[in-house]
Amino acid sequence: MQPSFEKLIPPTGSSIRCFDRSIIEKPAGWHYHPEVEICLIERGSGTRFVGDHIGNYADGDLVLLGANLPHHWASDEFRGQRYDRHPAVVVQFDPVQFGGQFFGLPEMVDTVELLDRAGRGLHVRGETQQRVAVAVREMLRQRPSARLLSLLGILNLLAQSADLAPLASPGFAPSFHPRLQDRLNRVCKYIHDHLAEPSLNQGDLAKLAGMHPSAFSRFFKNGTQRTVTDYVNELRIGLASRLLLETELSILEVCLRSGYENASNFNRRFREFRGMTPRDFRAAHRAPGGHPQRAFEPPPRAAAPA
Repeated sequence: MQPSFEKLIPPTGSSIRCFDRSIIEKPAGWHYHPEVEICLIERGSGTRFVGDHIGNYADGDLVLLGANLPHHWASDEFRGQRYDRHPAVVVQFDPVQFGGQFFGLPEMVDTVELLDRAGRGLHVRGETQQRVAVAVREMLRQRPSARLLSLLGILNLLAQSADLAPLASPGFAPSFHPRLQDRLNRVCKYIHDHLAEPSLNQGDLAKLAGMHPSAFSRFFKNGTQRTVTDYVNELRIGLASRLLLETELSILEVCLRSGYENASNFNRRFREFRGMTPRDFRAAHRAPGGHPQRAFEPPPRAAAPA
């Protein structure tokens, strides 16, 4: 899908933006900006979109995003609402402001390599996630000078860590066509808001976009690197996975709440995306003692060929 450009303005006296996302009146949807971003989800669950990656997120999710990398977090809590204001600490900075000479210093070699890898988005896990999360929260309370030092410390910690997993595919290269972005954004928001409705279909989406069904099919795949069917099923199975882990709902109820009308289709699609049945998935990813856990992160699915 075509992302919108977001113009970021740092506060007076600082080159770094650091804020609680939940207080933003109108947070951006699918968007990009030249600033590098660190995003820590304090509370919530939903679907994470980074480049051509689609995955689940939960409490404590931490991601480093490179410059101009399209991204969006669609939370379960705010599904159907105009703005998605889930709690998250966000740090944004423009490496260009630091200057080429600064990043040319020998001490910055590892950080430069890190920022290059962040062009695909990096999911931060394990002990590194815990240490960076503490430092990011502390940045909210710091003065600009201390905030800059903390940012450099975080980047150094990330650059030395093995707890980083790339999100977007290696060949992902965003292409921006502003005249098409509103149409596709409108369609994708409609899909997300009506995900649990079995009546969601490609014909209605084509009408929403004002296009002939065959033209819409090509348009959607060019914009998302997925067919409409694959896109919808990927989101629905992501929702089903969270319901299986975070609730005590029966398999049939999870099936119905995820937009599937019958268990056989649900089981077939679930096996396709997760490699096991919903029941086996729930059993395999339960925390000790049989209680639901919220830390499941499925491996990224490769994007469909354009």
